Amino acid sequence: MERIGEQGIEGWVGASSELWSHFYQLGCLFARAHDMTNSLTYLIDAFLIRGGHQEDFDSDWIDFFRRQFTVYLLGKRRINCSLCEGDMIHDYLKDEYQRIKEELASSELPFARENLERWYASLELDFPWLIDLDETKRTHRWE
Repeated sequence: MERIGEQGIEGWVGASSELWSHFYQLGCLFARAHDMTNSLTYLIDAFLIRGGHQEDFDSDWIDFFRRQFTVYLLGKRRINCSLCEGDMIHDYLKDEYQRIKEELASSELPFARENLERWYASLELDFPWLIDLDETKRTHRWE
């Protein structure tokens, strides 16, 4: 007998597929409506779900991903991205997060968990931004 909130893998895969798709569409709609907060929220959640990491809930990973994906979207001067682009950034961030965790584990300096959030916020990653020269002339991010 399944507990409340637990599903068979078939049900979860179908549900998460629909969920990320709806979140992605909502994120794009909010971007077109110039609602940056909701657009960022839905796009980030879409790629977290699409990345398939629901089974290994790691609050540090989620915090890291949310912050860095936001930095990426704001830095490219457009609050939208294609599915391929979002997947690429998700994979890049997952690799960076794993590398950082390994470095922290082997570090001689102790890192308290309560300080990780601020430390993650201060990181500057080298994102693969491709900015069209015409985009630099635009007055706002939504054109």
